[in-house]
Amino acid sequence: MTEPKIEHSLFPSEEYVQRVTSFLTEAKGWCKKRGLAVKDDVVKRREERMAEYEAPSLKISKDGVSVAEIVPIGSKIIAAHGRVDLIGRVTRHAFLFYVGKGPVVSLQTSIGKEATSSSSAPMLSGVDGDGWYWIEAKVRQAKRVDESLFIDLLTDVSDYEF
Repeated sequence: MTEPKIEHSLFPSEEYVQRVTSFLTEAKGWCKKRGLAVKDDVVKRREERMAEYEAPSLKISKDGVSVAEIVPIGSKIIAAHGRVDLIGRVTRHAFLFYVGKGPVVSLQTSIGKEATSSSSAPMLSGVDGDGWYWIEAKVRQAKRVDESLFIDLLTDVSDYEF
């Protein structure tokens, strides 16, 4: 009797959990530099065609008052390799993980039975390599999440000044 074969897609993306862990480590440092308290947490996630898994999250507070939290949303996101949300009492911002130049649009033109040309172009400007990005909605430009942008967005979601 042979063991049943389990599809690899049923297991959580270890790569995604590692990406989230690395990002939260950076975010903790940025928060601590501004005197904010951070607390590690874990959330359970269940994505389509995957077993339930745990991923790290982060709670951010100031003087004992909750300011925001960073919550992993999922590894299976259309046009991205993962998403985490920065959630505050005012609003929330999504951070997407892109690889390389990010998602591309491909176009192939043909005449009759023969392909004559094909081309591809990035869907977003601003993606310059693997990393977490925030999409500026008005101009649809991706911005790599760094300390300055993170603190600006933390201010936006929480209505606190840092």
